[in-house]
Amino acid sequence: MRSFPPAPDLHFLIGKQLGQVCLDPNSVQLHFWNGGGIHIDHDVDHVTKSGQSCRYDCAAHTGPPLLLHRLIARTIASIDVEPFRLALLFDDGQCLILHSEESAFECGHIWQSDDDASEMIVY
Repeated sequence: MRSFPPAPDLHFLIGKQLGQVCLDPNSVQLHFWNGGGIHIDHDVDHVTKSGQSCRYDCAAHTGPPLLLHRLIARTIASIDVEPFRLALLFDDGQCLILHSEESAFECGHIWQSDDDASEMIVY
């Protein structure tokens, strides 16, 4: 739908610990232990500690098996933001790369807290 906001607007993600990964036929949801989360409706790349990369297009009927469960209980150590790419770098060396694009449809959204939906960032 649109590009990611600048890095300072996403710094709240640093230090978040992943508590749950949820899959449905058209999306992936990441829920953090201390509140907040990310809903992914577009392409996402998971890069493991060994450097193996797997792209998932959020279409459950296609693609290879996912290894996203390996991110559970890991903490986001840093982020890298480009206009249509957000990389979440985890404390054990894994990386999750979210992609966005210019289109009429949203590619996902990020929320900081489970208490306040007004803090939602749509990308």
